[in-house]
Amino acid sequence: MGKTLVITGTASGFGRSTVQRFAAEGWNVVATVRKEADLEVHSDLEQVRTLLLDVNDEAADAAFAATALDQFGRVDALVNNAGYYQMGPVEASTMQQVHDQFQTNVFGLIALTKAFLPAFRQQRSGVIVNLSSISADQGFPYTAVYAASKAAVAAFTEGLNVEMSSFGVSAKAIFPGQHSTRIFTKIDSAADVPEDYREAMASFFAANRSGSAPEVTSDVIFEAVTDGKDGQARYYSGPDAVAIPRARQLLGSSWYWEEFRAANTGNPSPLWNVLMPRGGDAVEMGV
Repeated sequence: MGKTLVITGTASGFGRSTVQRFAAEGWNVVATVRKEADLEVHSDLEQVRTLLLDVNDEAADAAFAATALDQFGRVDALVNNAGYYQMGPVEASTMQQVHDQFQTNVFGLIALTKAFLPAFRQQRSGVIVNLSSISADQGFPYTAVYAASKAAVAAFTEGLNVEMSSFGVSAKAIFPGQHSTRIFTKIDSAADVPEDYREAMASFFAANRSGSAPEVTSDVIFEAVTDGKDGQARYYSGPDAVAIPRARQLLGSSWYWEEFRAANTGNPSPLWNVLMPRGGDAVEMGV
């Protein structure tokens, strides 16, 4: 029997593309969706079992882990892909939105990871892949809370990578750049945004509407799971995400921040425009 992947949030975007990639490579896949209407989304793939899971329901995680293990007898990799996107100025975002952002992207992710750790530890193998974001490397305006949640994912993953190393288990974080996914159709936007913010917000989002295809990140997820590089904790996907750490190394932290801040307040320098490639021709963006 082949190896088995468990992945959350597979109705569309990165999740659906990743299911297809692993199935094509001969893996068994346990794919989760949040809505009953999406249970048939992978029905054309024989070696995929699609199960309901709300990643916010921490009490359900232990039972889900046992069910996932029963599907094919073992689990070799867990991909925490399900996410939530809240957008708007911090001033206009409610604390409930802030809590919801961290509940899905951080607390739910940690709870599900904890549910699988005993099995990985006991079998002395396993790969955990968590979806962070390039915005975790430096916060973008009007998505500061989202960026903070993804930075927490990155730090959690790096700590877990070291913590589980003696058991043959590896934890890795993916940092996608701009992608053409449906995440921007599922935004939880701040309400009652003061007029003072609106012009700058419109300018920022108008300048950031292109992105790579979801398959770019699903390919990187497959690489992270299968490359055997247990000590590598960070993977970047998309040309803009790949460019950011290289630009920071080239310019140094202070100069890079000056260029990044200028670009994201509407005044990119010629140097920034050369260093930072844009994505493809997609209409929507996923970060």
